[in-house]
Amino acid sequence: MDERDIQIFQSLMETRNVTKTAQALYMTQSAITKRLHKLEEELGAPLFLRSVKGLIPAPSADAIGEEMGRLQESLQRLKTLSQYAQGRIAGHLKFGVSVNYARYTLPPLLKQYMTDYPEVRIDVTTGQSLDLFTKLQENRLSMAVLRGNFPWAGESLLLSRERVYAVTSRANEGMALSRLPYIHRQSDKPFMSRIQRWKLEQHITEAASSIQVNDISTCLSMITNGIGWSVLPKICLKDREDLVCQPLTFQDGTPFTRSTFALYREEYAQLPQVKIFLERLKGAVA
Repeated sequence: MDERDIQIFQSLMETRNVTKTAQALYMTQSAITKRLHKLEEELGAPLFLRSVKGLIPAPSADAIGEEMGRLQESLQRLKTLSQYAQGRIAGHLKFGVSVNYARYTLPPLLKQYMTDYPEVRIDVTTGQSLDLFTKLQENRLSMAVLRGNFPWAGESLLLSRERVYAVTSRANEGMALSRLPYIHRQSDKPFMSRIQRWKLEQHITEAASSIQVNDISTCLSMITNGIGWSVLPKICLKDREDLVCQPLTFQDGTPFTRSTFALYREEYAQLPQVKIFLERLKGAVA
């Protein structure tokens, strides 16, 4: 068994499909099947049952799933430390990052890191913070940059705490917010609850029209065109002089803020390439 076999096993556990795994790992289906058979022979037990709808993990696969993840991390750590001993920063940097941080903050930071350390293999997954946190808990990620607060027992690093604003177009400046359609956007439940709390404290009622969007870019486009208003964090409002942005404060005087954290496992942060990346994250301005 080698690292490639572990990758095949983990991908099959996720996709339940040989074709999708072959595409993801840039291998042929026959090569995947051959290596799977060999792995099952090595372990002395069937790992997957074949069905019309795809693969079904056998009890043996479920039993070794977490151990396979730990084994892969150990192999990568050994390889990285060996390279570091020779004066090289290499190895694998795998992490998840929230959509908005990936859009507004990560690109220049990641570009500079890749320029400075070209031997490090980068594997980035973007998504909603809650989905990424689930993957972190399931050991499918070793580090994640998330928006909001999550009950994480491992290590955490506060990257930023930014103000949150009520945002309207210049054309709608001064108009009562209750008279404008509120543009709802998808976000995590705690943040949505805090928005609702602020609106209730300010006695803001919903206008007759209401709009639901999936991302900040669409929300900003709607606001820019004078369609309505929304509550947005500072991260997406840089250089937006065309918008009216009012910082929000709760009734008790507490500023309405949005935090960004890097969550990670302590042992993962010991790897040289990860330690350097965390330092770069600390230095980034959201």
